[in-house]
Formats: sequence, structure tokens, C-alpha cells
Amino acid sequence: MHQKKAVPTGLSELARLLGMDAGRLTRLAVEAEGLYDRFPLRTRRRRPRWIEAPKPFLKLVQRRLLDRLLYGFAPHTAAHGFYPGLSIVTNARAHIRSAWVISFDLKDFFPTTDEEKVGRALRNYYSLEKNALEVILRLVCREGSLPQGAPTSPHLANLAFFKGDEGLGELAYDHGLAYTRYADDMTFSGNGLPDGFEDLVEQIVRRTGYRLAGEKTKRMGRHQCQKVTGLVVNEGVRLPRNQRRRLRAIRRDIETRGIESALARGGFDSFCELKGHLAFERMVGEGN
Repeated sequence: MHQKKAVPTGLSELARLLGMDAGRLTRLAVEAEGLYDRFPLRTRRRRPRWIEAPKPFLKLVQRRLLDRLLYGFAPHTAAHGFYPGLSIVTNARAHIRSAWVISFDLKDFFPTTDEEKVGRALRNYYSLEKNALEVILRLVCREGSLPQGAPTSPHLANLAFFKGDEGLGELAYDHGLAYTRYADDMTFSGNGLPDGFEDLVEQIVRRTGYRLAGEKTKRMGRHQCQKVTGLVVNEGVRLPRNQRRRLRAIRRDIETRGIESALARGGFDSFCELKGHLAFERMVGEGN
């Protein structure tokens, strides 16, 4: 059981924490359901992922709620996403030089994290009066679950899945494995995987109220390219070879042909986009 934080327990205290008066906060909570723009995010997957992006003022209040209240509790130590100091690099680092790596995907992670799970997590962590809890739930949930696109959703999903991380972490420990999770991507690694391991993982996930996307489970041996959240971990945390080559060629183009030519050949829309990729490359390198 977590020791609950001393936080603003009532609606007026919550409003002050968020820099608003209680009446305006209540109206925003009532209207929040309709304050989203919904659009598809095209990925390599067959179906697009639908993003529900909050409109600017709701997003501002959600961000304040995250920074001033919700970040008061860290996720389980196995969860490596969406909390200060954690990233896909820290997530991958736990699995370097393993004989076996196996990854699982939680199916519909945000939509499955419904209002009941979020409310239970908030009650476990914080002593909130009923009216304050109801306002928070209206601010962070949409149509009964966490919307993909709200700044509060990833951290709340981490808190809601704490028992799952706890159970999976104990399973890993019992079998001498490492376990980490980044959003819906769960990874185990070690010298060997016990028989029926996938079934054991699925049982824990189902007990927590989630499901596995079974078709996305991947086993990767030492002599394969072992990827954890898109990063190669065979000998250290590295970008995939084709990505490293692409960035190396672009840097060479910048020196010999100029920035505009390099951006055109590299398929980047702007120098800012390229800088983001180069900064990420440095972050991956520093993570070893």
C-alpha cells in the first residue's frame, strides 16, 4: 500500500493548485468531453491510431494537473515512459547482452485504462474528496477511458497498471529475468525463458484487466537483431544500423553539398526535424 500524499483534498484546494476558481474548474470539467480534436495518426500498422488532442485551455489545465499533482507519485520501477528522467533508452538499457529477449504488447492500452481503473489508482495514491476526484476524472477521461493525446494519459496509465508491473516484475525475478515496460510495450530478457512463459505473462495481464496483442509477441535470440522499443540491445543501446547510416550520410552531405541538399536527400521537412533526430542519436549514445 502506498503512503498517500498530503494534497489538496477538496474542490476549492484543487482549483487553487491549478490557478483557477472552483466555479470555472467545475465548468471546464463538465465541458471537457467536447473539448478534443480527433484525428487519425497513420503508422505502419494496418489500422490508424486515433489521437484525441485536447484543445489549448484544457491541455494547459491537464498539464498543470500532471506537473503539480500527478507527478507526486512515480510509476513502478519497471515502467520507463512518461516520467522525468525515464525514456526508451533507460527502458532498453536493462536488456543489453542477453541470451534471450521477448517482447509483448498490451492491446488497446489507453482505451482499456477506463475510468474505473483511473479512479482506483487516484484513490490508492491520493486522499481526495469525492467532488475533487470526480472533477479530475472528467478532466482526464473521455468517453469512459484515457484519451490518446492528453498529456495526463501516459502517466495515469502507468499508475493504473502498477499492480500489473508488480506481478510481472515478481514473475521475472522468480525466473532470473529482467523486466521493463514502456507504455504498452513490455520486455523480458535473460539467459533462458521457461516453458509456458507466454501463458504466465498473459494470466497476470488478464488479472489486471488488460489483454495481450498476441500477434505482436516476439522472441529474439542472441544471434538475431534484438530490438527493445526500436533500439538494438545486442552489445549496447544503439540505433538500428539503417538509421545510423542514414544520419551519417546526411552529416556528410551537409559538409559537402550544403544543408538544403542534405535535407532534401534525407527526406526531412526542416532543419529542426533533422536536429531532433541528431539529438536523439546523441541521447542513445550517452545511454551506454
